[in-house]
Formats: sequence, C-alpha cells, structure tokens
Amino acid sequence: MLIIGLPHTGAMIEKRDSSERLVMFTDAVAAIAITLLILPLLETVAEAPSFDELVHEHRAQFGALLLSFAVIFRFWWAHHRLFRHISRLSGWLVVWSAVWTFAIVLLPIPTAVISAFSSSAGTVFFYGATLVLASGSLTALALIAYRNPELSEGRTPVPRDALLGNVTIFATQALATAVGCIFADRVNYWAFFLMFLTGPIERVVRRRWRSAPAA
Repeated sequence: MLIIGLPHTGAMIEKRDSSERLVMFTDAVAAIAITLLILPLLETVAEAPSFDELVHEHRAQFGALLLSFAVIFRFWWAHHRLFRHISRLSGWLVVWSAVWTFAIVLLPIPTAVISAFSSSAGTVFFYGATLVLASGSLTALALIAYRNPELSEGRTPVPRDALLGNVTIFATQALATAVGCIFADRVNYWAFFLMFLTGPIERVVRRRWRSAPAA
C-alpha cells in the first residue's frame, strides 16, 4: 500500500543531483504547456476560408496566445534563475514545485477560455487565479531556499534580490487579477501586462536597500 504524506519542517534533504532532475522535469512541463497553446490556432487555420478572416475573427485567440506565451516564459525563466542557486531538495521544495508545475499545466485551459468567451469577472478571475497560483508557489520556493542556505551547498545562496523579484511578481499578479475582475468590461486581461513592469519596481527597492546603511 502506498502512503503519501506531506513533508514536515524537518524533512530530509535529498542528495545534490536531485535538484537537477526536478529542473529537467519542470523544463519539459513548461515546454509542453507552451506547445499546447498553439494547438487551437492550428485547427482554426485549417478551417479559415482566408487569411484576412482568420486574423479578423480570431484576433482574441492570437492575443491570448501571445499573453500566455509571455507569461509561461516569464515564470519558467524565474524558476530557472532560482534553481541555479539550489543544489539540494527538501520536502517542501518538492511540494511547492509540484504546485507551480500544476499551475503551468493548467494555464492552457484558461487561455482557451478567454479566447472563446467574452471577458467577464469570471473568466478574468479564472485566468488570474492560475497566474497567482504560479507566482505564489514560486514565491514560496524562493522563501524556502532563502531561509535555508544549506539547500545551496556548493552554489551561491539565494540572494535577497531573487526573493524580492518573486514577491513583486506575486503582488503584481494579485493586483492585476483584482483590477481585471473589477473592470472586466474595460481593462480585463490587459491588467496582466502589469507583470512586465515589475523590473522598475524592483530597481527602486534595491536602490533603497543600498542607501539604507549609509542613512
């Protein structure tokens, strides 16, 4: 009988090469999720009578494809950069990585929903909740690695900037979801492009961190 339980805070840390196996798995999942985004459009292209009608009648699908491609790539890159500092795994790292992977796998579904239905508070929330789940689990991973430097044995410990970046993305996605739901008739999915403005926010915070000791 197989028994599966949640790890406790004192969970055993796995050997060093286990982190590489997890990264390869999540890389493959992200690549498959991005590939799945294009499949509905392939069917649409085969059925479209002309290129002009394809672009005009299915511009929502093209927009949803571009948005979700950028989102998944952004999340994958943040995950990749974080795990450059992690050489060992703990139980909670595996759990939160599984949550992050689930959110990435799920994302093609809300992408299909927002391209097939008119924008509403429900469709915006479904899409936004998936992004919040992905960014929240990534923030949890960064926090665990930051607080447990032994997970970075043989590598550079997770810097405070990495934690800041993930927290900023999580907060931005939560804000974008709220704004998109409240103003679903006007703003809707455009709110999620706020995640690409997190860079300037991070730079402002970093400058304040650097000036704090001098003050």
